[in-house]
Amino acid sequence: MSEDLTTLAADAYVYGFPLVANLREVKKFTRDGLGSLPPAPFNSFSHATALAGPAERFVSVNNDTVYSIAQADLSVGPLLLSVPDTAGRYYVLQFVDAWTNNFAYVGRRATGTAAGSFLLTPRTGRAVVPPGPASSSSRPPWGRSSAGGPARARTTCPPSGRSRPG
Repeated sequence: MSEDLTTLAADAYVYGFPLVANLREVKKFTRDGLGSLPPAPFNSFSHATALAGPAERFVSVNNDTVYSIAQADLSVGPLLLSVPDTAGRYYVLQFVDAWTNNFAYVGRRATGTAAGSFLLTPRTGRAVVPPGPASSSSRPPWGRSSAGGPARARTTCPPSGRSRPG
């Protein structure tokens, strides 16, 4: 019996720790910011004020990349994300759920560089399209986003005048 409880406790830790750790980061980000990223409320982007340096403490940071991060709260309903035409320049919006799993991308490799709009919807319930510009994309590259609650969207683009192969 104690082996079952030990196994159950280990499984609960493995499943729950990423959620707790990520939500702690969400709270820190919205209140304090993250390195050169100032704090930003849910559903708003924060844009880096400088390139990342050795003191930056988030996963896979590049020191030649300008970051923007938004905490998308889909518990209030769907969000319309509009991206401008980047004229062929590389960019990526990486979508990460509350367990830190990548579940979607918008950007040069996934959706191209033309202007477009993407509807972020919770998995549960019916989505009502919020008012905004008409979508220039036939449909997003994924069926739906995370299950209501916080999801992190991180955008990256190289500094002005440089581009990445893609």
